[in-house]
Amino acid sequence: MAIRLVYGLKTDDNSYLDSFYPARRLKETAKTLGLDYDAMVFGPNGDMQKAIAFCMGHTAILRGELPARLYKALEERAIKTINPFGAVRLADDKLQSADFFNRLGIAHPETKAILADGAEPPLAMPFVCKPRFGRMGRGIVLVSSTEEWLGFLASRLLKREPYIAQKYIKESHGKDLRFFFAKFDDSMVKVAKRQGQGLLSNTHQGAIMKPFLAPESLLKEAAYIFKQSGLVYGTVDYLFGSKKEPSFYVCEVNANPGFEAIENSLKIDAARAILLSAWG
Repeated sequence: MAIRLVYGLKTDDNSYLDSFYPARRLKETAKTLGLDYDAMVFGPNGDMQKAIAFCMGHTAILRGELPARLYKALEERAIKTINPFGAVRLADDKLQSADFFNRLGIAHPETKAILADGAEPPLAMPFVCKPRFGRMGRGIVLVSSTEEWLGFLASRLLKREPYIAQKYIKESHGKDLRFFFAKFDDSMVKVAKRQGQGLLSNTHQGAIMKPFLAPESLLKEAAYIFKQSGLVYGTVDYLFGSKKEPSFYVCEVNANPGFEAIENSLKIDAARAILLSAWG
């Protein structure tokens, strides 16, 4: 068995993977581990049959923005996908994730769909508007007044993609916790606090990441969420709550986390942990 990486990117140039941090790190680490490893780009002109043939008989690590039909085609041929499509679909859909957290009985900010033709605010203000299938903090808007709500509706963002509304947690403004689950040499999880300058805590938008000593009860809860999600590797992200209960709210799970910031900030080898997770 070998490992094949398929990366969904906005280019068809396979040489781009040599300079793209996650792909480069996985390639370097696979060589160090002595793995049979190869990688390909699945770009705007991606060839389904080529990707299927590339992964046939191997374990496929799928990253980036890839069509659901590729996951399904691979899994129909008994090709092991990392992460599995069911877990990826759960992580990508914030409304489905909210229902998942509620079924597990885990504290999560109240979340509702925003109707495309709705005029009334779906939640009491303030709340955060997020793309239902959004990534990397793109398109997120804080709504604190009627004027801001009307401004959001006038922006026509709802015409481009479905949105959800989520209760704003003031205590977590610009900061959160990331639990990165994978087969690290000394544990199955690394925890970091992300702190931004504004509303968002995404490191690619300038947030700083530092190690965080999480309470044992929160570690157990995050591990339970991760296990129930079906992810092989990935993250569970939490918002800070008040000093009263709940002290933390689970925000989302991520099936395709970047790992440049956490490797450099925590001095860990996430690429190795991901490959070991995929290898089983």
